[in-house]
Amino acid sequence: MSAIGAAGVDLGLYHGATLAGILGSLVLYGASILQTFIYYLRWVQRRPTSWLQSAESETSYPDDRAWKKLFVAIVFLLETVHSFLACAGIWNYLVQYFGDFANLTVLHPTILVPIVFSSIVAFVVQTYFVWRIRCLSTGHFKQIFPAVMMPLVITQLALGCYYVANALMTPTITVLYGPLLTKVGDASLGIAAVIDTIIATAMLVLLGKGRNQSNKHTDRILFRWTLISIHTGFWTASFAVLTVVLHALYPSNLLLTAVYFPICELYCNTLLANFNARSWVRQAHGSSGALTTGMIVSRSYHVSLPFSPLAVKLNISTESSTRMNSASRELFAFNFAFPFHSGTCHSSQFPE
Repeated sequence: MSAIGAAGVDLGLYHGATLAGILGSLVLYGASILQTFIYYLRWVQRRPTSWLQSAESETSYPDDRAWKKLFVAIVFLLETVHSFLACAGIWNYLVQYFGDFANLTVLHPTILVPIVFSSIVAFVVQTYFVWRIRCLSTGHFKQIFPAVMMPLVITQLALGCYYVANALMTPTITVLYGPLLTKVGDASLGIAAVIDTIIATAMLVLLGKGRNQSNKHTDRILFRWTLISIHTGFWTASFAVLTVVLHALYPSNLLLTAVYFPICELYCNTLLANFNARSWVRQAHGSSGALTTGMIVSRSYHVSLPFSPLAVKLNISTESSTRMNSASRELFAFNFAFPFHSGTCHSSQFPE
């Protein structure tokens, strides 16, 4: 193929914007690799067999259940496929067929299929948070919240898949500017933004109910979970809304792809950050290393020292007593960190 001069050809608002979005997603993908490594390094540990092992590390938590380990692996695998296909798609336009202007108007499957994987990751992560909120709720809200949210979560997944299927039927870039796919794309992103906002708000309400000025340790834990909950839905919702805004302001180019492609990696990082933040939340409780429940704990340990003909036995007795006005708030803080540790949903009813 003969070289074609680039003078007068500006792809900045088209494939240049797509390239910028993919580069941004790769940066976030690198962060998710690190977070996944930290998760399996820190949280998949052997259960402490003695009080001494528990005291040696403030980050010793009970092992996560097997389904949660598999859950993290599946989300990370979906994100990896998304990143790989996105790179393959932009490679097709800017490297493999560089200078072929006719190819710039063709929609290749490698650039469209990542939209499906992004919708799947959003569906999986949002479903997890809806389930988490359900397990921490009480009364009618426990049933109403998932009944309202899950149809929305399923709808945004269906719209994303429909968008890709319809675009592949007419694989030209002009089909993206048609009224049908414009409405479908905006609806999918708008629903996703609404879901993320509602999830973050619901978490804030639940955490607000759990705060009680009479116990500073619990309030400190719940305050840190509040900060994490804000970030849970803020970034993904912001990027989704910004994508819709860019689509409305610049409907004749692909500038929206600069903020759309990182959304998949944002969902993955949001999920992993919630899992990995448990060590930071635990530090808010001080060096005690355990959540108190208003009970008196007494332990006695016997240590034999063999350096003397007569073994000397040292009796070490420790007793700790902690008083609380509302122990259920401590239980709520623990359940928020490990909502499915025992295999069933926990609910903590707060006294009025």
